[in-house]
Amino acid sequence: MKRGILGALLFSALLPLAAQVELELHGSVESLHALPPSNGPELIDSRTAFTGEISAYAGRASAFVSLSAEYNGVSPGRSGFSLGEAWIDWNAGGFSLRLGRQLLSWGAADGLILTDVVCPQNLTSFAGLDFAGSRLAVDGIKLRYAFPILAVETLWLPFFTPARLPDDTNRLYSIFYPSSVDAGGVTLPLSYTGPVPPRAGGEYGLRLSCYTPLMDFSFMGFYGWNDIPWTSKTLSSGSGSPGIEVMQGYNRIITAGIDAGIPLDKVLLRLEAAWSGGGRYDRPPGESAALLSGGQRDEPLKRHNLKMLAGLDWNPPGWSLSAQYYEDLLPEAHGGGTARPWRKNGFSLSLAKSLFRETLSLSAWCYLDLRDFDTAGSVSAVYALTDALSLSLGSDFFTGGIDRRGSYAAYRDISCVWLRAIFRF
Repeated sequence: MKRGILGALLFSALLPLAAQVELELHGSVESLHALPPSNGPELIDSRTAFTGEISAYAGRASAFVSLSAEYNGVSPGRSGFSLGEAWIDWNAGGFSLRLGRQLLSWGAADGLILTDVVCPQNLTSFAGLDFAGSRLAVDGIKLRYAFPILAVETLWLPFFTPARLPDDTNRLYSIFYPSSVDAGGVTLPLSYTGPVPPRAGGEYGLRLSCYTPLMDFSFMGFYGWNDIPWTSKTLSSGSGSPGIEVMQGYNRIITAGIDAGIPLDKVLLRLEAAWSGGGRYDRPPGESAALLSGGQRDEPLKRHNLKMLAGLDWNPPGWSLSAQYYEDLLPEAHGGGTARPWRKNGFSLSLAKSLFRETLSLSAWCYLDLRDFDTAGSVSAVYALTDALSLSLGSDFFTGGIDRRGSYAAYRDISCVWLRAIFRF
């Protein structure tokens, strides 16, 4: 209801400009089909989507709306219509005000989340998806004022937007919602409740950016909610077979960070760090089992998190190369105390090359976890048949690390080869 009111206000604000507005229409039709590298010809993803975009300009005001419709032949829960962005923007000198549903990108990391915490992720898609395409727009107000070398940006998001999680028709469902757990050698079924999104309390953000000949840098702070719900567990109290009830919830998160870009001759050095407080982390399996067997609720623990990243970008003619090293720390869990190790670190590498007057683009990227040595990566080739029509062939892969451990190990079954066609107009 509240979001409907916001949309009505946005529409009414545009009505007086209708007589003098200048419109631009753009859109695309995309069809993607993915096969596993083995286990037969059964598709693991098959989607066709239409996206339409309308841009409007009238004096100092502008507006933008994007809509999409998708049909998914493998995961019916992903079929349907959705609103991407819908905002109106007003500019005067160095001041700008944007109201509505919008995408915001903070930070300097490539495909990793450190300070870029404003927009949640769409976790229902996987094949052929880039990081930018996995972000969800948020509803709110952005105020920005630009000085000659300084920009100040403030955010108010009155409505909470959680991450989009897979439903039970999606191949990713079992990763986020396992059906059972091993409790001391006994397999117990899991049943899920919630989560209930918070109905009160908005989200707030502030970013200060400075641009100098030697370097660009930014400071940020964000006070909001965790996008992905945490879980707590308790033994079911019914008279039937024993099981575990899993309750999901959201809690406040505060994040503070800094990022910088420093040009070094032909190379750009990127630095980024973020501290967050209020995050929830599961207890070690043994401690969790002891609480459950004693009839107590297994609540996740609040821990502070520190992430740091250093990256290098190099762009010689026709090439693009990026390398990053990152650290993800839970200082309070040093020596144990959480199911997640206190330190996770890794390395990422991406490479792109344009050929034949930029009609053919080859690219590859890979993330390697340096603790468990699990990986995620993709290789692809995009050929532009015309300015409007392109064909792509690619492969996404995930591997488990030592003893099949690591964050990417659970995604092994969605490794795939995919074919995509996109027509833009």
